[in-house]
Amino acid sequence: MPPNPPAQITVAYSRHFDGLIAIAHGEKWPWAHTALEQTGFTKRDDGSFHTPGDSVPAAMAKLLPIARRHRATVQVSGRPYLGDIADQIAARLPGRWTAQVEIYSNPLWQEDLLPYLWDRGDLARAVKDRRVPYAAKLDSDTGIELLLTEHSPDPEHGYLLGAFASYEEFEDSYDPHAPASITLPAGPGPAAQVISDTFLPAYHRALHERRTGAVLAALDAIRAEYDTLQAMRDSGRFSDGVPLRSPTALTEATKVFVERIWLEFLPVLTHAPGVLANCTTALTHHPADAGVVHRLGDALASCTPAMQEWQHRLRELWFRPPISLEPPEQLRTRLGRQVLPSLGVWLAEADAFARIAHAARPGVAPSPGVVAPAPAVRPALPPPSPSPHR
Repeated sequence: MPPNPPAQITVAYSRHFDGLIAIAHGEKWPWAHTALEQTGFTKRDDGSFHTPGDSVPAAMAKLLPIARRHRATVQVSGRPYLGDIADQIAARLPGRWTAQVEIYSNPLWQEDLLPYLWDRGDLARAVKDRRVPYAAKLDSDTGIELLLTEHSPDPEHGYLLGAFASYEEFEDSYDPHAPASITLPAGPGPAAQVISDTFLPAYHRALHERRTGAVLAALDAIRAEYDTLQAMRDSGRFSDGVPLRSPTALTEATKVFVERIWLEFLPVLTHAPGVLANCTTALTHHPADAGVVHRLGDALASCTPAMQEWQHRLRELWFRPPISLEPPEQLRTRLGRQVLPSLGVWLAEADAFARIAHAARPGVAPSPGVVAPAPAVRPALPPPSPSPHR
């Protein structure tokens, strides 16, 4: 990150607040805070400072020498206050959106954004390499989170906009197919149009592909373990060829498999609903696939009680000591058994799901009248052997 003055004050005019909004930032940002307070600016809840429009000339005349005394530089932005622009953009986007300015007075604070930015473009590089003292978060009621920043101090360069990864679905933002952030024009109307026409479609395509990839990766991992277990049943030997000498060896192996599959099947339960919702748009041209999507959807619905219990357990961990709860391995085994029928359906239809999901990518026009051949159906997962430890 290039060197900056130790304390800085950025001032912008806000029509919404009818006055100036000032933001203090830099490694010694408390110096800038002190200068603004001594000048008479009022601190707001979000950490910015405000002075009404009728006192702007006097406030600025007073601020400059006081800031200099506290070794803080003052920069007057040639743009409207970012919060005003963000509100106007949010009002023009499809659906219901809200906007909130976040302030990163300490340069280290902006680095907290990097693990969550879902971006392979200029926004992530800007947050990493240059000072971003403030930004605006745009939140949709559908769960989309976007970040809006000023592209550079030059007002002619517009704004940068990118996305956050959904933390409820993905615990990190790594994804080689993440949407690329885009440069927006300076006006809120044209900016909202670019977001609606260009960025949001790219975002939905990337999200669909990431969800699909997570589901298929989970099914592949489970399939490999299941095939190993099935081979043990068929051959009477471990995977390394050693005979199953103990009569309980297969039962124990099945118990371990059932306990493991709950965590391995969670990505399917988490990501597949969003993928299947998009798949319905492809069924107009491929009616033969409607049965596949219906079966997969019913299989997911049957797992709802198990998923709700798991989420309830995670919430309980915040409020109860673990000693009072069911042991984790026992819970995982029990939930794993509950979802075995659904897992069997998903393994049987995995190839069909991959084909349908690929055709259902948002923004990709389906080919009318062309129905891809259905793959051979894999056998469903048989129920596990009863466990004596149950």
